[in-house]
Amino acid sequence: MNARFLFLFLLFLGGWSTSSLAQPSPLPNISIATRSDGLGYVIRFHLTSPADSFKLIQPSADLIQVAVYKKGVLSSLVKTPVVQAPFTRIGLNDVPNGVGVNIRLQADTYFIAKAYPDANGRHLLVGLTRATSREISILTAGMPAIDWVATSAPVRDVIQNVMIADTTTTIHTPIADTVPAAPVTIPRPANGYDGKIHTIVIDPGHGGHDPGAIGPRGTREKEVVLKVSLLLGEMIKQRMPDVNVVYTRGDDRFINLYERGRIANRAKGDLFISVHANSHRTSQPNGAEVFFLGMARTDEALEVMMKENSVIALEDPATRTRELTDEEIILYELTNTAYIANSQYFAAQIDGQFKSTAQRRSRGVKQAGFIVLYHASMPSVLVELGFLSNPAEEQYLRSANGQKALAESIFLGIQNYRKQMER
Repeated sequence: MNARFLFLFLLFLGGWSTSSLAQPSPLPNISIATRSDGLGYVIRFHLTSPADSFKLIQPSADLIQVAVYKKGVLSSLVKTPVVQAPFTRIGLNDVPNGVGVNIRLQADTYFIAKAYPDANGRHLLVGLTRATSREISILTAGMPAIDWVATSAPVRDVIQNVMIADTTTTIHTPIADTVPAAPVTIPRPANGYDGKIHTIVIDPGHGGHDPGAIGPRGTREKEVVLKVSLLLGEMIKQRMPDVNVVYTRGDDRFINLYERGRIANRAKGDLFISVHANSHRTSQPNGAEVFFLGMARTDEALEVMMKENSVIALEDPATRTRELTDEEIILYELTNTAYIANSQYFAAQIDGQFKSTAQRRSRGVKQAGFIVLYHASMPSVLVELGFLSNPAEEQYLRSANGQKALAESIFLGIQNYRKQMER
């Protein structure tokens, strides 16, 4: 009888107790790294297996608090990194079935913190994205800090008025260099949603008296995006016959930005995809990019946002869509973590397919305050297929093969997202 068989045999008979064996810590250490995009930092919790659940709050500019629930974690067994600017201290406290972490920052430094699992779903990441003092003041207003020592009940009960619902499902999302870290612990809606994708709303941008971008050869954005959107809808109908497809427009008509979101809401959509083509004042820029709703963190994202939001100037003044304020976008980020997290994951799936399926240059996944996404109450993305201002890319966007490849890429992104969500 070999040693391994004997070990298993004794365990089966109850002769040995697993409690008598030395158990490794479920959280051996915590590390800090600078983000590759230069927008902040990533704090990694090196878990041996996924956390049972986790919570993050940010009660002040200089304090981030994270509760990691994992049986067997003891603060005394966790190795913390040597901190340096902008961090001043990482302190750990034992809480029921887990550990509470205080992450202290230097005064006059401003970061928005969000927690999410890494790509393999095991480690927990806390992403810190540079912010302004104004953003932080809105985020932290009225949020009490947790006294870990005095907390004998689960943290979720102590801060139930601040945190999201406890019933969650987790999406594994890698960090994109061009996007701020986003949380991916997703509350399950309480309205009977069964976790499946029933309805997808496709929004071909512009239309009617709004041509959108126009290429050197006269290619109009509104026509390209309508063709790609209709191709995408047909692919969904043929390959996902159980999914309902709704278009905000199926022909050449103009629709207000807010009304596009309302169409999606009335249809009880589970996904919203707004399809566009980009342009630039020069002919060099090229490539596809995908956006989800949030504060624009780069000048390029801000420029695209302003261009797409400027459509409201073409709307009837009597029913014109109102512009968004920074406060509204920040509050949206705070109160719609589920939609934002799902949207980021969905955007990453489409972006990956643009690279692998359509063989297009990827400009990355980004956040920006698009009005059309703000009014759709569901996971939403805005896709920029390419630059009509680039002659070579204009030719590709005009071609039947190019349009089919782009529609196929979006479809495969939907397919991957659906598989993950319905798993």
